[in-house]
Amino acid sequence: MASSQLGRPRTPPNRAREIAASDDSDSEGRSSDDSLKDLSALLSGRRPQAMPRDASQLLTTPYAKRHAAHHISLAVGATTTIPRHRFDLKALAKDARRDTALQASSLRAREPVRDQSAPSTPSGGVPFGDLVRGDNGKDVHKFMRAVQRTDPGHHEMRYCFFWPDFEKDPPSRPPPEALKGAWTLLTKGNQRVREQNLVSGVPFNIASSQGAMPESIFLWVLDEIATVKSPVSRAELCNLVAVCPEQIASLFTPALLKTLWERIGAQDVSMDRGAVSVSKVSEDVYKGRDWGPLIAILSLLKDIASALPCETRKYALQSLLRMAMDRIIISNLDIGNQFEYTIKVLIDTIPAEDWDSFCHDTCAILLSNFSSQCIRINTLLCLPTSSPRAHDMRRRLAVTFLFQDASLARRVPEEVITLQAVIDRLDRPDFRVGPGTEFAELRAAIVMLDMAVDDGSVLAWPHADAEDQFNASVDELAARLSDIWRRINDAGMKLARTEAKSVVEWVQKRVTHTVRTRRKRAKSVFDLPGQERQQKRDLPRQQEFMKNFFKKNMPAPGPTAKQELKSEPQLGPQPEAKPKAEPALKQESRSKAESEEVSEQEEIVMESIVVRGG
Repeated sequence: MASSQLGRPRTPPNRAREIAASDDSDSEGRSSDDSLKDLSALLSGRRPQAMPRDASQLLTTPYAKRHAAHHISLAVGATTTIPRHRFDLKALAKDARRDTALQASSLRAREPVRDQSAPSTPSGGVPFGDLVRGDNGKDVHKFMRAVQRTDPGHHEMRYCFFWPDFEKDPPSRPPPEALKGAWTLLTKGNQRVREQNLVSGVPFNIASSQGAMPESIFLWVLDEIATVKSPVSRAELCNLVAVCPEQIASLFTPALLKTLWERIGAQDVSMDRGAVSVSKVSEDVYKGRDWGPLIAILSLLKDIASALPCETRKYALQSLLRMAMDRIIISNLDIGNQFEYTIKVLIDTIPAEDWDSFCHDTCAILLSNFSSQCIRINTLLCLPTSSPRAHDMRRRLAVTFLFQDASLARRVPEEVITLQAVIDRLDRPDFRVGPGTEFAELRAAIVMLDMAVDDGSVLAWPHADAEDQFNASVDELAARLSDIWRRINDAGMKLARTEAKSVVEWVQKRVTHTVRTRRKRAKSVFDLPGQERQQKRDLPRQQEFMKNFFKKNMPAPGPTAKQELKSEPQLGPQPEAKPKAEPALKQESRSKAESEEVSEQEEIVMESIVVRGG
């Protein structure tokens, strides 16, 4: 049986037959592979057709892969449809404006509930409501009030030399003399023609040949300087006035200068004693104003200063010093520069014999006009220090304002004040730091004190120890200023306190390092009280000791050539010279004196070492 099975040939299996239930199938007998794509179709698929190249780029190098994709995307993007945004930007902007208007209306509706004394914007006009949006804008007014309280100029009053709302008057009609003859060049034609006539120089030649202009034309030209709009015509008219020195000396009176000030908008130009009104105004009170006429008049006063009458010079200087109380002179660079040039020239024209009386009258007027140190300091800051006369005037004004006494301006400050008087001035209430201190006033007073001290120069030292006393006073003044500096608490948004503290520190350092006659000696832990005086007493003895020391240790000078020739050696033996015997008592006294001298010198050396801390 077994052999028959082994000998029977095996039938090969039918590979086409399928094993039943060998793979999954659905209920309908369909295969699940019908949903898959045939791999042969994927492998034999055709590649996508390349983009046709432009005829202009057939001869160009193909783009790299990283650039080609970007280039194709730009080309394709031009033909594709731009997608629409989900929101319309115009509609969003319109909604934002509507929300802003509603919020502003809500704030206005709640305005009566707030403090009526709190304005909606600070003095500078900056809308802080746009910066602070916390808690839906409910606390914006609190923030604005806090910033307004910390404003350094919030409590400062300001003096306005000119009318804030001044409107320039129309030009005056020319006199009959200007409508005939050669002077018609000043009035004939329009503004451009008159300007060309002035630039040509013909009116100057006429005035120079005749020696002067008619009086009516001279006064009309001065009026035109204050009203003409063209800066070129204004400058040429000033030059035309300057070539008539005789008429300047006879016609340019203080009343005429007062009229010129009024023509450009000055308020009160009468230099009388008494209080002048000040007010609390904004910083841009003169916004948009044309300062060309003012600069032209200042330039004219500088050019004709030597030809002006003496009374006109004094009035011009006093009116300029009052004008400097207005902060416009400091804030406007063009006006400030021209003001400085004019002051330098005018102040040197005051006669020397009238200088002391003029300083006293001017200081008395300005002292009575203003009581706030914040306003007074503006004039001192405008005066130049490069002119000796202007520097002297500034120091006299500072002394007058600091001590509230105009009689101190009759003499030079070196004769009327001392450092001790300045130190005693610091004991007054306006230099005490407390809860009610106006730090803007304190800052101005400290600057005045610095100007009054100046370099601390005195006419002469009355005695030998005066210099030491002066330096001691300087140290005491610096210590008092340091005490004021320590008492000022500038923590937080307290700008006025910070400015005052920085000014006090600056003045204290300047006094320490520039007013002292010599640098302050560094202190050591070995220093003793009264040691400096002991050093001065011992200095002559120490110097004498050092001289003797170097004399003893210097080598003896060698013999000269003549002495060597004279002292030739003799051939024969010479008897030795025997020293004379001295008495024992004399030798003993000499050795005792030498020992005392050596001990005294050693004592001096030790004292010098101890005194110097070595």
